Amino acid sequence: MARSAFPPPNIIEQPGVCGVREDTVCLADMAAEQPPGRALDMGTGTGYIAIRLAQQGWQVVATDVSPRALRLARRNAQANAVDIEIIESDLFSAVDGLFDVILFNPPMRADETELSRLLTSILRKSPAVSALLMRLTHGWLGNRRLPFLLDFCRQARNHLAAGGRLLLAVGPEEADALVAELPEARLVEFRAVQSIPHLGIADVRFEIAAGSPRSA
Repeated sequence: MARSAFPPPNIIEQPGVCGVREDTVCLADMAAEQPPGRALDMGTGTGYIAIRLAQQGWQVVATDVSPRALRLARRNAQANAVDIEIIESDLFSAVDGLFDVILFNPPMRADETELSRLLTSILRKSPAVSALLMRLTHGWLGNRRLPFLLDFCRQARNHLAAGGRLLLAVGPEEADALVAELPEARLVEFRAVQSIPHLGIADVRFEIAAGSPRSA
């Protein structure tokens, strides 16, 4: 196992769990620009984002569908002496309550398996390989991930407090398509990830009252 090159916090990484990369750091940085509140780190992986925010006074719920990732996130949280609620959840299936920010770095494909997670975790270790993959697949991903991302956004808006932010690591075309398909959503900012072409952090806000009943 290797320790992340992005201190602090001191994060242990292992195969099968996506490690810390510039997009991970950028997600945490953007969330931390606002005063501490309640955060949901969806697909927490190593727990890096959740730990960063907890260290800055946030109340954090971290979820993942992978038992391997959950074990690693708990280990990293304990090593960094932070209190985080870490739960197993397939997207929002086990999530309750409202959040001031929801963060999500979605998988390259919606139908991830343990094998694909293992391969992705290995490929992500090389910024050059990650950049090449994004160049080769960003169009393909945009066509196939959009229904998954739209469904995620529709669920996320029901868990956002009033004025809450949804931070997504997506391609610029995906960000534009999401707000085009969701009339109540607006793209406040798209911050490019410098080391990974065709990837950035989309800051999405919903104009309707967050946390209120909505139609799908």
